Amino acid sequence: MIILSKNDFDKTINLIENNVKTVPTFAYSVLNNYMSGVVYADSKNPETILIGTESGIYFVAGKENNQEFNEFLCELYNQRKNKELRFTLFSSNEYWDRIIHELFKDNLKQINRYSYIYDKKQSHDKKLIANEYSIRKISEELIASSSEFNEDYYNEYWGSVANFTAKGFGYCMLHRGEVICECTSIFASLQFSEIDIETHKDYRGQGLGLIVAKAFINHCLENGIKPRWDCDISNASSIRLAEKLGFDNPSEYSIFVKNV
Repeated sequence: MIILSKNDFDKTINLIENNVKTVPTFAYSVLNNYMSGVVYADSKNPETILIGTESGIYFVAGKENNQEFNEFLCELYNQRKNKELRFTLFSSNEYWDRIIHELFKDNLKQINRYSYIYDKKQSHDKKLIANEYSIRKISEELIASSSEFNEDYYNEYWGSVANFTAKGFGYCMLHRGEVICECTSIFASLQFSEIDIETHKDYRGQGLGLIVAKAFINHCLENGIKPRWDCDISNASSIRLAEKLGFDNPSEYSIFVKNV
């Protein structure tokens, strides 16, 4: 097994884009050098690859019946399990679903998810908020005062707050100076930005997430970025919000997480 250098990432992009229906945004984040990560491959001209972030999220694609690679995948899982580190594995198709089941048995639990890509060009109405509230672009100062998408969150997914503010973006809503709702890019790349959204428990049920997400989508459209929305297929409230925002025709895929 080898670790590909950044000079060989183009070969990986060709492999996944020619053979995979749904490529997760974080895979592009690594390949586009937006986030630190690693690309494991069976050779410099890969047939099977594993793209991983530093936080322990992985995407496997390519030739499924690659015994040496699959043994490596199990070894990586065991290493992270022994260190009590995260191991979340995104599958690229139903064939990999079966291989992962065979390799990991009951150690990993399968979760089915939807992936939406916003393919509309019309932006949302910018008159979005009552006078007592305000919407601001997320900054280091606002991250420091957030209870949900705080410094720990951005360190986990982006490596640092500084990297997020340099390459990512998000919007939040304030009420009396307090951050009450946020919509941020959990992952981003040259082409995509994936939405993560949270509303403070005291302000839920008022449609604030819809408003902040519209500001996020408008920013994407103004900057030639495609917004993405991923959620579990069992998350009815997330699906409803996605549809209200204009996301439709999702692709279904599977992830595998440690069974507890």
